Amino acid sequence: MGGSGTVTGTLTGTQRLRHFTLPNGLRVFLLPADSPFTAVVLGYGVGAAHEGPGQAGIAHLLEHLLFEDEAIAYDARLQAVGGSTNAYTSQDYTVYYARVPREAASLALELEAARLFNLRITEEKVAIQRQVVAEEFRQRYLNPPYADKFFWLSQAAFRGHPYQTMVIGETPEQVLALPYEGVRAFYEAYYVPEHAVLCVAGGIEETIEAQIHSLFGGHKVGKPLPEVPSLEGLPSPQPFIQREGAVPQIAVLWAFRLPPLEHPDMPAVDILDDFLGDPEAGYLVRQLVHKQGVASRLSTYVWSLHQGGLWVIEAYLPAGIAPERYEAALEEVLEGLRGASLAEALAVYRPQRYYEVLAQREKVLGRALALIHAVLAGHLEWYEDPLAPYEVLTPETLQAVTQKYLVPERRVRLYYLPSKAGATG
Repeated sequence: MGGSGTVTGTLTGTQRLRHFTLPNGLRVFLLPADSPFTAVVLGYGVGAAHEGPGQAGIAHLLEHLLFEDEAIAYDARLQAVGGSTNAYTSQDYTVYYARVPREAASLALELEAARLFNLRITEEKVAIQRQVVAEEFRQRYLNPPYADKFFWLSQAAFRGHPYQTMVIGETPEQVLALPYEGVRAFYEAYYVPEHAVLCVAGGIEETIEAQIHSLFGGHKVGKPLPEVPSLEGLPSPQPFIQREGAVPQIAVLWAFRLPPLEHPDMPAVDILDDFLGDPEAGYLVRQLVHKQGVASRLSTYVWSLHQGGLWVIEAYLPAGIAPERYEAALEEVLEGLRGASLAEALAVYRPQRYYEVLAQREKVLGRALALIHAVLAGHLEWYEDPLAPYEVLTPETLQAVTQKYLVPERRVRLYYLPSKAGATG
């Protein structure tokens, strides 16, 4: 075999992570486990942020097309043997995965290799999937109230950066105008072994390495990935957006721009987000919903991307509560938090985070996806020792993070106001 093979540390007792790189640049990771199922995951280090001018939505459109080659019949053949399949596109990467009975692992590898090297993309298929994606756009992001929130937040927070455009594209009309030639060129340029990572987890036969070399060892040369810069060098976000339309109640969103995913502050952000927005006992939920009654519903969440992200506080206001009153209460609570001891947050939510991380790895597919995400981010250690970044946190660390990121200069404010006149920007 022509790869450079290494064996790295342990995760769960006797299960060993093996990895090697094929001569064509494909990185391969094997996670054997005593399981009747096998997960086959292929991740490409290309996503929406790598699209060129006029290409918004092309990475997501291509994801659809990988399931449309009847000669490969990826879905039909794997479902026929009891498998399940899916895929997703992000700003930073695109991931395809299958969970199949152990005896069907070779078939899953064969079909995934065919999609990498020999996918047929026709003008007819592109035309059909453009319509499918345009309808998905309308149903998911235009028709439901508040569903376009990330379009506005991204444009305001990430101005001048590739992240400012959503993965699905700019508008349904823009998606419908994506050219066949552009889709084909995107596939040829970036769906190549050197930009890909393959993980096989679960029931693995002794012949798996030979199969992978045979199926995935072909020659296919693409282009270098366009650079995606850090968000940290961008100007301050656009501070305020107001939308009026057919929404049932006032919504107020505060979104704070975050550093790259690999920044050492991000584990503290995770813990703090759980502490603030826990639906049952979150600090902001207790203070603003249960105690003060200035919000009827409140949640917080972190949108993490390789080069930055957003920390969102999303609230829906009861009748009679003006946005200004809610915002004054929120700012008062956050100001108190910036000077408070956060030992409680660490004591309660760090063990919960440990549980969530380990629960994700109980099944072979979860393990494989966790590894793929870590490798595509350039940090295999996040898979090998996922708890380490949280173990070093202290209450002082959490306090410093609140003071650094939950501040006006990093913030976008978005209002949704009910109006019979229709939406205006």
